[in-house]
Amino acid sequence: MNQISSFRDNELDRLLALSNLGIDYYQPKQGLDFLTELAAKICGTEISLVNLIDSFTQWSVSSYGIDISQMPREDSVCQYTINSDSDVGYEVEDLTLDERFKNKFYVKGSPNLRYYMGVPLTSPEGHNLGALCVMDSQLMHLSDDSKELL
Repeated sequence: MNQISSFRDNELDRLLALSNLGIDYYQPKQGLDFLTELAAKICGTEISLVNLIDSFTQWSVSSYGIDISQMPREDSVCQYTINSDSDVGYEVEDLTLDERFKNKFYVKGSPNLRYYMGVPLTSPEGHNLGALCVMDSQLMHLSDDSKELL
């Protein structure tokens, strides 16, 4: 699947809502680091990120357990989270078995990710602007309570 075909019909409206936030992606916002650390601890995962996604890039505006600031949207798992219609988020139980992700650099190499769970960050207008996600190098099974807390 190419990147363009994975966009939703409201992609332009979503990008406008993201742009209207006026966020400088190079200057992570204070207070979000607490959120990412809390998410990882609640879920018992090694890594948590707050990502915002524009047309071409996933911007990590806060991270816990990994040092990352951006990656191409086409390489991200969170692009599927923002396009998901699920009320409970988007989960990939084993990235190594999923055709979309098994050859990505973060699965084949350090940090050797296996598990992903993300929930969309939604604007008041209902646009999914990014995701809060947790990840781990081990196979995980999050309880329904942990997923709800995310």
